[in-house]
Amino acid sequence: MNNDAKTHSRPNAQVAPVAQRYVFLFLGNCRIVVRRGLERLWQPFGLGRNGVENAAAHLERLGFAEQPVKVAEVEDAELYFVVLDGMEIPRALMKEGYSSIPLWRFYENTDLLRPVLEALKANAIRIPYLYLNANDYIYRFRAESERNRQVYQSDDTSVALYHSALCDAIKAVKRAKERSATSPARLDFGATEFLLPSHFGFCLGVQNAIERAYETLAANPDKRVFMLSELIHNPFVNEDLKARGLRYLQSDKGVPLLDERSGSPYWDSLGEDDIVIIPAFGARDEDKLRLIERGLPIRQYDATCMLVEKVWKAARRYGQQGYTIIIHGKAEHEETKATFSNSAKHAPSLVIRDMKEAAALGDVIYADDPEEKRRLFEPFREKATAGFDPQTDLQRLALVNQTTLLRNETLKIIAFLEQVLCKKYGEAHVTEHLAMSSKGDTLCYATQVNQDALARALDEEIDAAIVVGGKNSSNTYQLFRLCQDRFGDRAFYIQSESNILSKEEIEHFIFPYDPNDPKQGIMETRRFLPDQESVRILVTGGASCPDGILQQIICRINGFFPQERIRSVESVLAELE
Repeated sequence: MNNDAKTHSRPNAQVAPVAQRYVFLFLGNCRIVVRRGLERLWQPFGLGRNGVENAAAHLERLGFAEQPVKVAEVEDAELYFVVLDGMEIPRALMKEGYSSIPLWRFYENTDLLRPVLEALKANAIRIPYLYLNANDYIYRFRAESERNRQVYQSDDTSVALYHSALCDAIKAVKRAKERSATSPARLDFGATEFLLPSHFGFCLGVQNAIERAYETLAANPDKRVFMLSELIHNPFVNEDLKARGLRYLQSDKGVPLLDERSGSPYWDSLGEDDIVIIPAFGARDEDKLRLIERGLPIRQYDATCMLVEKVWKAARRYGQQGYTIIIHGKAEHEETKATFSNSAKHAPSLVIRDMKEAAALGDVIYADDPEEKRRLFEPFREKATAGFDPQTDLQRLALVNQTTLLRNETLKIIAFLEQVLCKKYGEAHVTEHLAMSSKGDTLCYATQVNQDALARALDEEIDAAIVVGGKNSSNTYQLFRLCQDRFGDRAFYIQSESNILSKEEIEHFIFPYDPNDPKQGIMETRRFLPDQESVRILVTGGASCPDGILQQIICRINGFFPQERIRSVESVLAELE
């Protein structure tokens, strides 16, 4: 990961007064406002000793209240940004000879000094979010009254995917509070009985991202609309969006996808008239910067989950306090890549996957000999920020996490690191070396409540446990792990009802978590239900699993039994308590 990292920053020393100020004016779509100067080269909106004052006065005369924000100092210059809300250049500025162009064109035809140009490039990532303060979120969760579910239930296909009378009824009865799990719901159909936890399926971050995607497609029928990578880790949602015109720039592993007509990566043909949506996982600054430099609006279509962004804010806060950031996550996961990209701006950062890697990191911390410490650290080098020094950067630690992992595993890692630092520095000094407030405060409450609700159903006696979600869904796999620990080979990980081949057989997905497992990543046919007249089945879905799929699974299993022994949905719902 270190190749993608930015050098972390520490407070700068006081510098002498600067002589030159540059004011760069941008539109809401990140296009830079410029005009021709000498030799037809592009010039920024304001420059010179009084560049800031002149630019602010100029904008005020035109009726704009936006103020220049200082973003960088370099040699004897200061850089300021101003961002207008509109996507088009104001007519008054056009009359003065100004035009708007994407940044890449500005880079190619300007006489800015190289240090100034490099500082502009380094800070361009701030353009879409210039006026957000430390406590603001890019896209806050919509209140229930603001939900727009109709936009993704517009026809029979989407209704079947997203709507479930059974799931709606369970949520209405069992969810007194969104963050508190209650006892599981019991659906007694006669020959079959299903247990569903009080919390399952779509979290608010996923609902927000899905609404954003369908709304954007509906509002822009004449434009190419892309998702940076998979919207969520569910193939049925992603395929439904593709059928409606959505395209994807890259895979969930960051591999560029090709335009079938030209054979070239979509990245190469992106233009200022295209739209790219940032998915719920967030995105690396490096990917966002590529979009910004092409003049694409970013903030308007940034659907990053605010609970993911909460992790970024925590990492920034710990970095500013002088801690090194340890990220509990999968280095290859989009969310962890995005978190790493953000934390690396503020502090040395390192990704660890599990307790096994935490133990290996503990050995690095224990080692006193600098050479031995460096040798032990080598396996982590590719998952750490560039220039990470194990001799100095492992003395003060704060832990944040990929939001979709098991809470207990994160807490075990924190507890283990606390033991390591106690042994290294003494119990009296451990609070100087570990941010104690990092004890799980970045865990996603939606992921956690799904785990808590499932845990309340694990004491039941059942014949099979079914966990539903995409093949690359981390939070779904964590739910499966809980079921597997309790029910062993009676627990199954599937994607939809099509994986249930018969009453006797089911296709189980072996999640690619253990690199030493030769079966990881494949579908394996296993024995399903026992040969008996009635069965009891636990069913739950990951945070990216649509409710409609859960109902289809229930209907599929009911179809294996004589219909005279299966009660109607209406009668089952009437008894739901």
